[in-house]
Amino acid sequence: MKLTITLTSIVAAASVTGASHVPRQNCPNIHIFGARETTAPPGFGSAATVVDLVQQANNGATSESIVYPAAGGNVYAASVTAGVAAVANQTNTFNQMCPESKIVMVGYSQGAQIIDDAFCGGPDGSSLNTTRASVSSGVSNMVAAIILMGDPRHVDGLPYNVGNATAGGFAARPVGFRCPAFENIIQSYCDAEDPFCAKGNSTATHQGYGREYGEAALEFVQSKLKGSNARGTFLLSNNY
Repeated sequence: MKLTITLTSIVAAASVTGASHVPRQNCPNIHIFGARETTAPPGFGSAATVVDLVQQANNGATSESIVYPAAGGNVYAASVTAGVAAVANQTNTFNQMCPESKIVMVGYSQGAQIIDDAFCGGPDGSSLNTTRASVSSGVSNMVAAIILMGDPRHVDGLPYNVGNATAGGFAARPVGFRCPAFENIIQSYCDAEDPFCAKGNSTATHQGYGREYGEAALEFVQSKLKGSNARGTFLLSNNY
């Protein structure tokens, strides 16, 4: 089952976030947000591999794509700005409606960048000028796992890095950066041949994280869900 929250624009989404919400009945135990890569059509894009794996492994889980431009070229920075706002607005709105549901985040390429920025703050060039996280404390308390694949913000030395990349991405965090509030629930996948999260020249590597690391990402997410101390009771399926 997929849950879709329709946001006609980033401005409309911002207004929704400030609204008063009554918690819904029949909220899912687990809700997965997925953010697509640059120029992918609306939906999950390459994040779909992990989104689908997690949803299939957890009975009753729902999923929702982040609604943002995912644009490239000279509007890339503006797209990231809109994406960070969309991550904050959609997760905050969902948490207001379903405050006991656990949240899983999955981002691919630019989609990973906007999730990274929303949870770990900036600055991020002209896209984000604050070091503060954009998500609410409610979302922070209920997010169980964050999966980043091909994240342009990748920098060597972070405790949640997975893969053989040592060079930073084209929007790399500064050396020594940490995201202490969430680093124990993040996995960030990047290999050296990737031209976007590292300094490689293989677009196939960048496009292949779902195939290469999808099962590992699922195992990580499941371990975090099982170890959750959330107020709700989570019914993990026997599929995993």
